[in-house]
Amino acid sequence: MKAYWVIGIVMAAGLRAQSPDCTVNVYVESGPMPVGMLSDAKVKATQMFRGIGLNVPMRNGIPSHEPGDGCGAPIVVKLENLSGYRGGSDALAYAEPYKRSGTCIHVFIDRLMLRLDHDAFFSNALLAHVMVHEITHVLEGFQRHSDEGVRKAAWSEHDYESMKRHALPFTPDDVDLIRRGLAKRVARATAH
Repeated sequence: MKAYWVIGIVMAAGLRAQSPDCTVNVYVESGPMPVGMLSDAKVKATQMFRGIGLNVPMRNGIPSHEPGDGCGAPIVVKLENLSGYRGGSDALAYAEPYKRSGTCIHVFIDRLMLRLDHDAFFSNALLAHVMVHEITHVLEGFQRHSDEGVRKAAWSEHDYESMKRHALPFTPDDVDLIRRGLAKRVARATAH
């Protein structure tokens, strides 16, 4: 496991050296949830991305119609109750990473609340991990999952317990795919 962390740190250093100098703006449309949960989760998610050298500020509300900042269109995260979703019954969220004009991520607050064990820190950590997982789909540009870390298709009970103590890591492959996806976003943004 230690070798896994060392490789992740080396890959993160590589992302810092090679990533485009840009900011990925994320706007969060809040739904019904416990007070403080969203603000803490946004801070934690921003820190998780910062750990791999990526600036992903999270703002409340909806984006303005202003052009992007050179790193592509903003990403919108909608916190809502399940409505009309046809995917898996255990999904906590979904993203559509193929949209060129940015994307909208849907996080199911009602399902998330069912998963919680009334531990306020865990609720913030779980929401942060769900947002980071889905935002990474958008940044990579396709639907794929990793065998380990924040990008697993389904987290185990061990993963949920680990989230209470520290952020689940990105795999080296995910860091590389994020870097490649950012380069594509920058190329699309500067082509217009």
